Amino acid sequence: MSDNRKLNNIFWKTYLNCIILGVLSMSSVKAFERASTNDNRVIIKKMVLEQAAKIGVSAPLALAVAHAESNFNPYAKSTKGARGVMQIMPATSLGEYGIAPDKLWNPKVNISVGLHYLKKLLIRYRGRVDLALSFYNGGSAVDRKGIGRPQVIPYTQKYVMKVTRLRFTYQKQLGLGNF
Repeated sequence: MSDNRKLNNIFWKTYLNCIILGVLSMSSVKAFERASTNDNRVIIKKMVLEQAAKIGVSAPLALAVAHAESNFNPYAKSTKGARGVMQIMPATSLGEYGIAPDKLWNPKVNISVGLHYLKKLLIRYRGRVDLALSFYNGGSAVDRKGIGRPQVIPYTQKYVMKVTRLRFTYQKQLGLGNF
């Protein structure tokens, strides 16, 4: 069974059992939803760590990007159409990796595509995390226009700073030294 289906099954079985037992007041429904969301985040974080190790992206950076993009929500969708944990645009998924847009709702696929794309940008910009993050956030269309010396895209500066702060937070949580 896929991880996505496991998440849904756990949520609905527990939720329905609570309704049947009549133990859900409005405040406990909200508490239950928060707890379920936290459980889902733990599962998603584990997937991010597994894929980061497999693909060769630092764990703190991978977690920071997933956190900034969707707060580990596999069902997140931006107003521009980016999908899933890593907020992948369907055009990027299809154009760069040949993966159909509907597959982006699978967290494992989404995380894999996002981390492969991030690694590609890290290589392209010779390990400059700030540039890789700027172009990750700015999109593949902006990346293809890059002529001359690359610079952080002005409208992505807040995003780059946010991910950098989160990266240091996850580095501390994971007990890692300098990276």
